Amino acid sequence: MYEAYFSLEDPPFVLTPDPRFLLRSKGHHEILASLLFGITSQKGLMALIGDVGTGKTTLCRALLRELPDDVQSALVLNPHLSDSELIGTILDDLGVERRGASRGELMTTLSQYLLTAGSEGKTVVVIVDEAQQMSVESLEQIRLLSNLETATRKLLQIVLVGQPELEEKLKLRELRQLDQRVAIRCYLGPLPKKETFRYIEHRLRIAGLPGAVPFTRSAMARIHRYSRGIPRVINMVCDRALMAAFSTRVREVTPALVTTAIGNLEGGRTGRRRHPKSWMPRHGLSPATIAACALAGLVIAGGATAYWRGWSPRPFRSVAMSKAAAPAGPAAVATPPAAAPTPAPTGPAAAPLPVAMAAPAPRPLPAPVTWDTVRALLARALRLWGVNDDLTATALAAWPAASDGAPDIEAIAARYQLAATFLPDTSLAELRAIGLPALVEVLEPPTWRPYLMRRVEGETVILVGPAGEDVRLQSDGLEATWTRSAWIVWRNVDLLPSDPVQAMSPTVLATLALRLQKLGYLSPPLPASYEGRLQQAVQRFQRDMQLSEDGIVGPRTTMALARVTGGRFNPTLTDPRPLGTRPVNFPR
Repeated sequence: MYEAYFSLEDPPFVLTPDPRFLLRSKGHHEILASLLFGITSQKGLMALIGDVGTGKTTLCRALLRELPDDVQSALVLNPHLSDSELIGTILDDLGVERRGASRGELMTTLSQYLLTAGSEGKTVVVIVDEAQQMSVESLEQIRLLSNLETATRKLLQIVLVGQPELEEKLKLRELRQLDQRVAIRCYLGPLPKKETFRYIEHRLRIAGLPGAVPFTRSAMARIHRYSRGIPRVINMVCDRALMAAFSTRVREVTPALVTTAIGNLEGGRTGRRRHPKSWMPRHGLSPATIAACALAGLVIAGGATAYWRGWSPRPFRSVAMSKAAAPAGPAAVATPPAAAPTPAPTGPAAAPLPVAMAAPAPRPLPAPVTWDTVRALLARALRLWGVNDDLTATALAAWPAASDGAPDIEAIAARYQLAATFLPDTSLAELRAIGLPALVEVLEPPTWRPYLMRRVEGETVILVGPAGEDVRLQSDGLEATWTRSAWIVWRNVDLLPSDPVQAMSPTVLATLALRLQKLGYLSPPLPASYEGRLQQAVQRFQRDMQLSEDGIVGPRTTMALARVTGGRFNPTLTDPRPLGTRPVNFPR
C-alpha cells in the first residue's frame, strides 16, 4: 500500500526469497565464491549452515543464478522424502525420464545420466534446502549419491542447506561417513550494524527508490538492535514501519515509528523479543580442499605483488609551489623536476598543485582551494553511487582526515561501503577504458582546481565543479593542464583485494575466474592457477576494454571489471542522460 507513496516500483521488504534483493556483503560473497568454487571444481559434498531467517534460501537462489552455463542444477525444497522419492525428485528436476520405480532402478537411471553429462563436460549439482529436517535414512541416501564418481571426478555435486541442527545431526554416529565427506562448510551469520544499514538501503534501491532513504540512521540503529541483524526480522520491521509512516502521512521513518512497528509485530506482548543465539559467520574447508587450495596459492603467491602493482591509495595531497609561502603541514609527497616559483594563494588552507612549467603572467588570484572544496566534490561523487546520507557541511567536516586536514578519501569511501583507488600516473585513455567518474586536479594558474570528471563525449571532456558547475574542455586541453593523477570511487562488486602485498588466495582466484567465465572470456573448467588460460582470459578482457594487454590484474583492470559487472547500476563516463538525473541502484 505504501509503494506509490514512497515512489517505489516493487514491495521492498517481502519475505519471499527473491535473489534480486540479495545484499552481497563480505560474508555472502565469500560463501557464494566458495560454493561456486566447490561446484565447478567437483568437490562433491558441501554444506551451508545458517540460523533461522538469515537468508539461506535467498542465497541458494542467487547461487543458481551464478552457475556457469555448463552446470545443470536441481533444487529439492521438500526434505520429507524417502530415499527413492529423493532420487525421483532429482531426476524430475533435471528433466530425466524415470525408468522404473524401485530405488535401484532410479539409481541406475541417475548414474547413466551423470556419466553421459560428465562425458560431455557438464557438471550436475543438487541443492537440498531445509536439510536439517531430513531423516537419517534420506541423509544416508545423500552419502550414496555422493559416491557416484569416476576415477578422476565426482559425478554429482551436492549442497546441503540447513539450520544449525543439521550440523548436530551430522555428528550422529550413524552419519559419521557422510560428515567426513563434506568438503566445504560455509556458515551464514546475522548482519552487523553497518551491513544492516546497507541492507535496508539496498532493498529500497532495488525496489526503485529514487531519492533519499526514508529511514533515519537512528531508526535503522533501532531496527538492528531489535532484529539482531536477522534479515527476516529486519524485513518485517521495515515493512511495518513504512506502513506506519504511510498511515500518518510522514516521509521520514523515525525511531518512534520503528517502536510502533515492533509493538505491532509483537501484538502487544511485553518483554524484549528473543532470538536464537547468533551464529558468527565462519567459513571452513576440508583438509583435502585446503591442501589443493594451498597448492594453487603457492603457484601465484610469488607474482602477487606484480599483479597488483600500481595500486597506491593515499590521501588527496599536494605540495606548495614556493617553499617560502607553503602552508604548514607534512612533507610533500612529490617534487616537480623544475618548477619556476610563483606566488602561492593566500589563506591557511591553500594547497596548490605542483606543475613543471614557467610562471604565467600576473593575473588576479582565484579563490584559494581548501580541503572543504575537495570534500564538497567528493560528496558529489558519492551521490552518483546512491549515497543519500546527511552530506551537509557539518557532516563532511567530520569525515576522516590526515593531520593537515586533507580528507582521507579511501576511509571516507569505506564508510559508505565503497572503494577508492588513487592512480598516481594515468592517462585520459586509461580513464576512458576504466569508464568510471574520477576526481582530477587541473591547473588554473597560479593554483589548482579539483574537478569531477563526469562524462567524455568524443573529444570533449565534461568536468563538474564543487558547486555543480559544468566545465567543458577538449581532450588535448585537459591533457595540457591535468596532473595525470586521479582518484576513482567505485563499488568493488566481487570484493577483490585492494592490498598490493596481499597474494591472490584460492577464493580470489576462483572469484576472478568465475566472473570472467560469466562474461564469456573463460571457458570451463576453472583453471587451477593464474598462468595459462586465466591470464589469457584477462588479456582478452583488457583488449576489449582498450586497456594495456599485460595480463596483470591491477587496479585499472579490476575497476573496469567492476564497471562491466555493475552494468546499468553504475555511473559511467559514457552515460548519455543529463548530468544529475541518472537514477542509481546497487548492483544485483
